[in-house]
Amino acid sequence: MVKLRLKRIGRKDAPHYRIVATDSRSPRDGRFIEELGWFNPKSKTELYKINVEGIKKWLGNGAQPSDTVKGILIKEGILERDKGAPCDRKTKKPVKNMEKRRKHREAKPVAAPVAAEVEATAETDNT
Repeated sequence: MVKLRLKRIGRKDAPHYRIVATDSRSPRDGRFIEELGWFNPKSKTELYKINVEGIKKWLGNGAQPSDTVKGILIKEGILERDKGAPCDRKTKKPVKNMEKRRKHREAKPVAAPVAAEVEATAETDNT
């Protein structure tokens, strides 16, 4: 499978990356198929430069971008942000059956009974 990912070329404490199309089995800094741009996280002016036509060609052929490359492509407007599956807030795992969760959420109205109890206790205290 072809992946679009970063290949590190910077020296120690000065990271600089190339955006490349590579086989998923090759190492991070190893052999690649095509160079599609660069990314410099330390730069104050220009963070990245990409070859839009090359990126679109590889995405059309089924290449999968890494998380960092995906973020760059979303900022550039080439990819759209996916909503993803809804996750449980505590465990951060995807919810398997959303209909069951909706039924449990709608089951208990909380505010109305509490207000009625407060009024009832206020009337008994006044008499």
